[in-house]
Amino acid sequence: MAFCRVVFPLLVLSVISCYASIVPVYLWTDSIKSPVRSDPFTPFSTDEFAETLKQILVEDPLTLVFIEENLSVEDFSLKNANGETSFPYLHDNIEEAIYLPTVKDALEVLNRTSSPYNSENIVLGEEAELLLTPGKNNAGRFVFIHLKDAREGESRADLLRRHDAFMQKAVEDMAGDVPIVGVYTANYPSWTIPSSKSRVRRAVEAGNTRMYTVDGLRLVAKSIHLSSGNDSRTLGDVTAQSSVLNDTYVNATLTFDNTTLVLNFNSKAGYWFFGKLRFFMLLVLSRNETKTYTVSFEDLKVQPFFETNTTQEFGDAFNCVGFFSAPIWAGLFVVFILLAITFYGIMMMLDIRTMDRFDDPKGKTITINAE
Repeated sequence: MAFCRVVFPLLVLSVISCYASIVPVYLWTDSIKSPVRSDPFTPFSTDEFAETLKQILVEDPLTLVFIEENLSVEDFSLKNANGETSFPYLHDNIEEAIYLPTVKDALEVLNRTSSPYNSENIVLGEEAELLLTPGKNNAGRFVFIHLKDAREGESRADLLRRHDAFMQKAVEDMAGDVPIVGVYTANYPSWTIPSSKSRVRRAVEAGNTRMYTVDGLRLVAKSIHLSSGNDSRTLGDVTAQSSVLNDTYVNATLTFDNTTLVLNFNSKAGYWFFGKLRFFMLLVLSRNETKTYTVSFEDLKVQPFFETNTTQEFGDAFNCVGFFSAPIWAGLFVVFILLAITFYGIMMMLDIRTMDRFDDPKGKTITINAE
């Protein structure tokens, strides 16, 4: 059970990571020199996206990477309550943009393309502001802006529209001698559709159980352990076995090398009860001492049989449960009392009789004179 609790979260995380690597990417600048166009049917690989960035960043522009926490293709067609698009700024720059709906590991490629000495990461929180200054020293610079400023009660459409306005302001504030390339992407997609996976069914591996069968007794156990203090060992194969049985008891003797176990079962009212376990072992003691030995059976299944039983097959589990137990007898007794009270009440109601005078409506009426 503990193994399943560990494997299942790892499996879920691996499935999520497979889908989380594919996100849309929107790039825009004053002049696009790449002939790449969007292809909704084929995801862009990391090598293809890296080649596209190489063509766009040939003039060492300032690259502003706006990173949503999650973004999908459906978000670009999202509209607010008034029917307005959530990306008016990006929509106005559609002629000077490249839209790639499915890109694998987009942020990984962007981080690999940027220089670690000329890039920075900015986390835009709810109260944070973007502090950047234009200038020629921004050539070839990468600025990764993480948009983590979600507000309580804000809808998805309003959040995206606010980020669209922020991107417009950031690009306009940084306009100068150095060209600017804007990149809009995300860490994870907003929508994921899990694909069906085939699962191969395998038969359950046979357990390493041992079966011990003697006349009148059948015993199955995964292992039998003998322990005394800090010492413990497992009893292996049986070297000798015997049994004594009749209609009232079964005494089975199992010998393992120098260890002997005697199992006593008693039969009462048609049911078997485990009586006691006796243990014999050959010991050579150098001094007088008292030791306590413990015999434990792992995954034990045992059933004694009468002397007339020759098949010695395990019976059904319900045979071990008595049909008339104390709760069943108590329930039947209460039902009998309720039925008796009900029948007695019905008989009393049937014995109710009206007066004969009221049975004949045409008979002489009763006259009462009052003075």
